[in-house]
Amino acid sequence: MKKPIIVSPAGNREKLKFAVRYGADNVFFGGDFYNLRIQSQNFSFEDMKWAVDFCRENKVESTFLLNSFLHQNDLKDAAEYIDKIKDMGFHSIMVSDPGMLMLLKEAGVDCHFHLSTQMNTLNDRSVKFWLDAGFSRIVLGRETTIEEVKMIKRNTDAEIEIFAHGALCIAYSGRCLLSRYLSGRDANQGDCSQPCRWGYSLVEEKRPGDHMDVIEYKSGTEILSSKDLCLLERLEEYIDAGVDAFKIEGRIKSLYHAANSTRIYKHALETAGTPQFRNNMDFWKKELDLVSHRPYTSDLFNEFDKLGFGGVPYINRALFVGYKIDDGKERDEILFKTFNPVRVGETLSAIFPIENGIIRDGDFKVLKIYYDDVIETDMARPRQLCRMVFDKPVADNAIFRRINE
Repeated sequence: MKKPIIVSPAGNREKLKFAVRYGADNVFFGGDFYNLRIQSQNFSFEDMKWAVDFCRENKVESTFLLNSFLHQNDLKDAAEYIDKIKDMGFHSIMVSDPGMLMLLKEAGVDCHFHLSTQMNTLNDRSVKFWLDAGFSRIVLGRETTIEEVKMIKRNTDAEIEIFAHGALCIAYSGRCLLSRYLSGRDANQGDCSQPCRWGYSLVEEKRPGDHMDVIEYKSGTEILSSKDLCLLERLEEYIDAGVDAFKIEGRIKSLYHAANSTRIYKHALETAGTPQFRNNMDFWKKELDLVSHRPYTSDLFNEFDKLGFGGVPYINRALFVGYKIDDGKERDEILFKTFNPVRVGETLSAIFPIENGIIRDGDFKVLKIYYDDVIETDMARPRQLCRMVFDKPVADNAIFRRINE
């Protein structure tokens, strides 16, 4: 049986690079148009060429996203955009709209086509329809049950991909009109303002301005907001069901989120079916709890069980502070890119790729910080390059975080 792969998010070059270094088998990213995360940094034409080359060098698949829905007046511009990217050499292109698929075929694009979860494919007849249309991999609707996955795999020869980890949408397979209605931003063209995450209160018709709490927050309720998906503990079930690819959501989240989630799921896949799968579970769950998230669920259909609604507060138990600029050497003085402030004297937690089952994470104390080789400081500022001296050598691919007590 072909070994399942990990499909990881890449919102920019840095995120793609770390997703690959931390174990991704396939990375997905979009350009400036026609993908469902136009608020992401996304990839320029130059970035796309770099990404394809970097993926090939590292034997990783590249998936380019053209998964927005097209209006009639989008067709001409979309065709012109496709003409500019058709020879990039992507391994695959992700599509939702059948019209987009037709434009790609008419342009002579030669790569694999993957069907987006936006098309809410839930049964083997639908899968066969899309295979006949030219797709090779189907990302099933997030509403698909594990029994349905088994039947689809049994009755078709499609590659099956499912979402395994990350944010969920309250709408059916992510197709939502709430954002367009409340803010004028169309989620189905990549511009969701996420109104399901907003705080809401109850107001009686004849008492305007008298806001009443519905659940438990002074600012309102998050009753429209879903928990985050986490299939880690059920991974072996889905492998047995025949899933070929497990996708991690999060192109607009940090590179730390992409890297840590990727390495945990990759390690889990590598040990699935062995005693190590259960032995490592506590470590994996602890690490996934240290990436920012809402409470996790593995059950789309009954995520609140019989306990009622308890709110879905954002959980942030660790702050991503930066990473080592690799130089091929393990040393205590390193070039460091900051994303949040770092102070002399504090101890940071570092994570590394898990290779050959070896976990190398550890704590590192900051002894010195300086700029331009001469200007010493007691605090490194965000979004800058500086030099840091630690109490012990730091290997390449180190990502640093500050764990909240």
